[in-house]
Amino acid sequence: MSDLAYFEYALVLPEERYLIEVQTRNPATGKVREQDELEKIAKEALITVVGQKGDDLEKKLNPNPISEDEAQGLTKVQQLLPGPDCAVYLVE
Repeated sequence: MSDLAYFEYALVLPEERYLIEVQTRNPATGKVREQDELEKIAKEALITVVGQKGDDLEKKLNPNPISEDEAQGLTKVQQLLPGPDCAVYLVE
């Protein structure tokens, strides 16, 4: 089992699909993150990639947790956001 939590999100227009990988451990403290913290990090990364911020967008964007097997089944096309806590990829 990896130290990553996986999330997927798809936009309808433009049609794009994203894979968000989030470190399950906080790099600063080494403590395991709770699910709500993982989801918050994934959502913030997705907002950064989409390029819009606001309460309306935060309510609309809900990345879906997926398994490691499902994540491995996606083809990474381009890394859009690298980082110590998470990475966002455009996938097919």
